[in-house]
Amino acid sequence: AGQEQQQQQQGEGGDGKIPLPFIVVNTSQSTVINCEMGSDRTDVFFNFSKPFEINDDFEILKRLGMGKTGEEGVKECVGEEVFEYAKRNGLLEGIVNN
Repeated sequence: AGQEQQQQQQGEGGDGKIPLPFIVVNTSQSTVINCEMGSDRTDVFFNFSKPFEINDDFEILKRLGMGKTGEEGVKECVGEEVFEYAKRNGLLEGIVNN
């Protein structure tokens, strides 16, 4: 059971990586949340009784100081050709550490 629990804490792969994408929903403790799921399990509907905030994976990782990577990390994810295109066109600003 210990190994299984450790893998759950580390993510599905058990390699310490955070599975993406994800969202985090914040609201008051006293909020009543109704949740319905479509029969094909592809649509989920939420109804909140009080205001709420939704943050996507990038926003959460950015707040945790994990929103940027090095050039090598980007190359590994997108390949050399796409990386060079992105670099030439200024598309790496905000995601690559300087």
